[in-house]
Amino acid sequence: MTTGEHRQQPSTTIPAPVPQAGGLHYAGRPFSLAELQAMAIDGLVVNVYGPAYVSTGEPVTSVHRALAAHAALPQPIRHKVVLGRLTAAWVYGCSPPGNKITVLLDHRYRATSQGRHRSIHLHEVALGPLDTLNISGVQITSPLRTALDIAVYARDEDAVRILLALSSDPRLKCPLGYIRQALQIRERMPGKNVALRRLAAALDLRKQQARGTA
Repeated sequence: MTTGEHRQQPSTTIPAPVPQAGGLHYAGRPFSLAELQAMAIDGLVVNVYGPAYVSTGEPVTSVHRALAAHAALPQPIRHKVVLGRLTAAWVYGCSPPGNKITVLLDHRYRATSQGRHRSIHLHEVALGPLDTLNISGVQITSPLRTALDIAVYARDEDAVRILLALSSDPRLKCPLGYIRQALQIRERMPGKNVALRRLAAALDLRKQQARGTA
């Protein structure tokens, strides 16, 4: 090497990642999980859920959350299940994600044939054509079905809060009165009395909030 020449040293700076489809960065495509975690420490990305990250400064949307939850599902059941209950409420921005992803499997599939997956909560249910919708290719329960499931199955300390959040988002078109009407017309619905009690508590709290702001 002649005088004045300098060997170029490799850079130790991790470049800003380019997001994949849906605006997410997934572990292994092309950065490893360890690299993405390092980028999060450096403030370049923010974890959405599991192996999925979004660039810092980009608002996290329902699309991001749905795709992140879908990517965290075991591959064998990924296209057979529907995001539901607490996970669906989280996708809609109305609840924390919970300690595990909750998915629903239509009763037409045999649950035993899907194997055991400790990383998720899987429930075999009946799903009608109006119970699900599609967010960027990910199947998720509709806002109304999500609200009904929350009213029946969520913990007491969570149900009212989540019902209020779901009903408060005008984009979801799921006011408390609509949820109550849907509950009342359902016959032989397991947990119906519990759901109606929780919904009544949500309606009472909404009235109190309205009086407080009047």
